[in-house]
Amino acid sequence: MKMLKSLALAAAMTVTAAAGAMAEALPINKAVVVEYLEFNLIDGANPDAFLRETLAMDEVLEGYDGFVARHLARNTDGSWVEVVYWTSQEDAEAALPRFVEDPRTKGFLALVNGDSLSVKYSNLFEF
Repeated sequence: MKMLKSLALAAAMTVTAAAGAMAEALPINKAVVVEYLEFNLIDGANPDAFLRETLAMDEVLEGYDGFVARHLARNTDGSWVEVVYWTSQEDAEAALPRFVEDPRTKGFLALVNGDSLSVKYSNLFEF
């Protein structure tokens, strides 16, 4: 039952985040760079609390130059992947230190195990 409640909360948050982001985000075809962040939560972190903090990050990222969209997924091993779309490599790389220093991100970052974080960038190709 607890698992179903968590899944329902996650689904509701995802729909809410998507609806809010659609109003402000650039069209996905404007993205040329994808940023992949893979991480674990700190020991004892509540995934529902993390998802609530994640929703608040949309407003933060929407204020950054070059931000297009983001998606969050949880791997079967419990780790997390955030995929963020940007209009340029420079904007993507400039956003990460700015995000870490932004006082609005402290609750979100407090739940992320920084030692587990890996960041990769990829260029998108049109077919």
